[in-house]
Amino acid sequence: MLRRIPVIAACAAALAFSALSASAMTSHVHGFAIPGVYGVRAWGTYAGAAARVRVTVCVEDTARGVYGAAAVGLAFDSRYRRHDNVSAITVGYDHTQCRVVLTRYTSHLVVEALSGYKNGKVRQRGKLKQVY
Repeated sequence: MLRRIPVIAACAAALAFSALSASAMTSHVHGFAIPGVYGVRAWGTYAGAAARVRVTVCVEDTARGVYGAAAVGLAFDSRYRRHDNVSAITVGYDHTQCRVVLTRYTSHLVVEALSGYKNGKVRQRGKLKQVY
């Protein structure tokens, strides 16, 4: 009876792992910080999914004097001709927003954060950062 328990557990584990796709088992989530500006905190993650990359970008408004905050990610191919973008925008103090895109452009990813005034004009832009 005691020998059956490890065998049953091993079979259950093998069945569970066989249900996952190969890319799900080998995919690693990588986090990155986006250079911020006053009143804006931005971050994101990326993970490979077969021949695509899942990119998440998040932004938080952290100052009462900042009306709006935005974070943008741009994934593009090696020839700089085609691209996908993902942007997260939030309005109001202590609000957070995240957005996700699944892109086939895996050569480069650049990100940037910015803050804005109530009239829609850009208050301050952060530094452009290349993630990969």
